[in-house]
Amino acid sequence: MSRKTKTLIISLVILILLGGGYYGATVWQKKKAASASSPYTPPQRLGNFENYDLAKIEVPGLALEKNGETWELSYLEGGISPDRIELDQRQIQLLTYSLTSVWIDRIVDEEPEDLSAYGLETPSSWLAITDSTGSREEYILGDLTPSRTSYYAMEEGSPAVYAVSVYQGDNMRFTLDRIRQRSLFPAFEPQTLSRLRLEFPETVIDISPKPESIQHHLSTFSTHVMASPYKLTRGVDSEAFYNLLMPLSGLTIAEFIDDLPSSLQPYGLDKPARIFIDTAEGSVDLLVGDQVDGKRYAKLADTQGSPRENSQGVFTVDGLEPLINVRPFSLVDKFSLLINIDDVDHLSVTGGERNLSVDFQGKGDEGVYFLNGKKAETRSFKNFYQAVIGLLADAEYTGPARQSEDTGEVTIEYRLNSPAGGRPSITLVPYNRDFYAVRQEGAMEFLISRNQVRRIYETADAVVYE
Repeated sequence: MSRKTKTLIISLVILILLGGGYYGATVWQKKKAASASSPYTPPQRLGNFENYDLAKIEVPGLALEKNGETWELSYLEGGISPDRIELDQRQIQLLTYSLTSVWIDRIVDEEPEDLSAYGLETPSSWLAITDSTGSREEYILGDLTPSRTSYYAMEEGSPAVYAVSVYQGDNMRFTLDRIRQRSLFPAFEPQTLSRLRLEFPETVIDISPKPESIQHHLSTFSTHVMASPYKLTRGVDSEAFYNLLMPLSGLTIAEFIDDLPSSLQPYGLDKPARIFIDTAEGSVDLLVGDQVDGKRYAKLADTQGSPRENSQGVFTVDGLEPLINVRPFSLVDKFSLLINIDDVDHLSVTGGERNLSVDFQGKGDEGVYFLNGKKAETRSFKNFYQAVIGLLADAEYTGPARQSEDTGEVTIEYRLNSPAGGRPSITLVPYNRDFYAVRQEGAMEFLISRNQVRRIYETADAVVYE
């Protein structure tokens, strides 16, 4: 065979191969396009309901019915009145989305001979849903599959056994606890609080917003005041107060214990502590009992007119310990007598090491100050004034003054121009070698260290005169 003939044969083979490849590629692309344009067949699902059209949901022990846009308990076994149970509408709404779209993972057996193999012969779990037209479907739930990733399930009227996901199965097996309202305190900002009342066997702490008319012994920095347990209304330390309140915002029930307790004594609720909180977002009156597993037994108070009126159930709550263990002194503002320098015409410190007398002229940058008749340099004088108004309570006064070598009292008195004629004062009574007791408007409730009082005289000695 000549070279020319061989060349023609090779060229012809190459041409045939190229033509065949083009044809094959064209056929493949057409099949791919045909496949892509074919309609998608969604997975099969149980029932054929729409979420918005559901009217009733039934599971063993309870039934829910829709009233307008709100789901209500229409039946509850166990002798508990359904209207005593508050429901979480958001949780129910999430459930309805799942219950109207129970997708089937696979068909296990279309004509099973023995339902006991799937836990469907005498099932304990079932779900019935009804729509607004009265159409009703019932589903039966059996055992977990060997892989434990799905449940066996059936639809009433069909012999087939299906597998549905664990997520779907758990939603179909929901209980009352799943849909109960667990929120106790509404989310709120501390500054919106209008009342906090903590009642304990040994004391009562009562806090409310600071009134517009500020008394002299109330700090201008406080947003709230404490009316109890101290004899005088006191300012509240805002930082300590806000830190105490923050865990309350959004506090929820941990576990429902007993909806119809025969006695409250086993829970320590026969002699409870009480937490009452009132905010712009809502109010809660909570009775608190004994500890259990790091939580506290609690129940809502039976308050006439409350949206949770006549609630009897006992439950547990986590996160209450800061309120149960709080002490009034940790919340009270510690300033004994904090007075703005521009509000003062005259200040006297009598008793103690020596008498001090101060006259004030002008305000702000124009202020002029005279200590014991001599004009004082502003900066050094303000150090002295800060020592006077900065007296902080170190502890609570718990009893009569003890015997002390120092029998002299120290009285600090102001004469104010705003409000005109005001004469607030405190008297420091020797308590022991380390403290003075503070007497204010007839009340003696706090102790101040002698070191603080000593600093008044030290800063007075350091004042520079012009």
